[in-house]
Amino acid sequence: MPRLELVATLEGHQDRVWQASWHPSKTLLATCSGDKTVRLWAPVSPTDLSSWQCIDTLEGTHKRTVRSVAWSPQGNELATASFDATTGIWEHDPRDKSWECVATLEGHENEIKSVAWSSTGALLATCSRDKSVWIWEVETDNDFECLSVLQEHSQDVKMVVWHPTQEILASASYDDTIKIWKEDEDDWYCADTLQGHGSTVWSIDFNGTGDQIVSGSDDKTIRIWKMYAPNNEQGVATPYDQPVWKTICRVSGVHDRCIYSVSWSNVNDHIASSSGDNSIRILAKDPENLDADAPTWSVVASVEDAHGVHDINAVSWFPNEKHADHLASVGDDGMVRIWRLIMD
Repeated sequence: MPRLELVATLEGHQDRVWQASWHPSKTLLATCSGDKTVRLWAPVSPTDLSSWQCIDTLEGTHKRTVRSVAWSPQGNELATASFDATTGIWEHDPRDKSWECVATLEGHENEIKSVAWSSTGALLATCSRDKSVWIWEVETDNDFECLSVLQEHSQDVKMVVWHPTQEILASASYDDTIKIWKEDEDDWYCADTLQGHGSTVWSIDFNGTGDQIVSGSDDKTIRIWKMYAPNNEQGVATPYDQPVWKTICRVSGVHDRCIYSVSWSNVNDHIASSSGDNSIRILAKDPENLDADAPTWSVVASVEDAHGVHDINAVSWFPNEKHADHLASVGDDGMVRIWRLIMD
């Protein structure tokens, strides 16, 4: 049976930790916290992931909790989203080997919940308790222009995530829906609304090819959604000649409380989930079910009380082949944990 093995515990944050973001190419982890800082962690030795050190602390910019952190695709910049309603853009100066906040993006009315870079790094998305999603264009000299303010969600927007290769954005909300956003001649619009969850959608993630989305909700279920293009062979109707997203799998009974985070590995195709029930689950697709439009997913590995009695706010798979079996988790206990999935 596969199992999750605890590799390391990273201590240093002075408050709950909200999110962990892996560098796109290096063995480097960024975490953000209620202590208003972002910490950067690296292994002491590149060949031994059991011992980590905090190599930098990004602080002094945000006045409240840093709720979300994201690496640019090139890995030379970080974006931080805060409850102080601002987004910070940080750049690494190789000369003095320090991180500097080079831009502060303002406009949201209150807490920003999530920030994400598009796959090319040309666009940035933020979302907020003010029910809006903002799309920013990255210009030269650390200038950012707001291209669009999208206000079709009726409640707090919890998370934004970009398609892995295209300029397509997904957002998850307290209004129980996921929305898909696209651009048409400089005008961003809602291309689809994914309905099915019975309560807040806390977390979403694309698979490696971008044709499926996993979502985790306060209704204690995980859903897998699939994109059907116009003229698809399954005969799924596509109004206005636009792709539509349909639930192809609903997984229940995996968690006893709200599912706060889902992460879909683009290397090994496993899905990790974390919950207010203090557990981490690893799900895999049943290899014997060959129906691509009705797959079955089930738990193959679990850890109970992964952060003691505390909520686990986020899980995140290592993004490439180098350490593809490693997973980061963060919790209300202020700890960052590194796990390894062992396929016995």
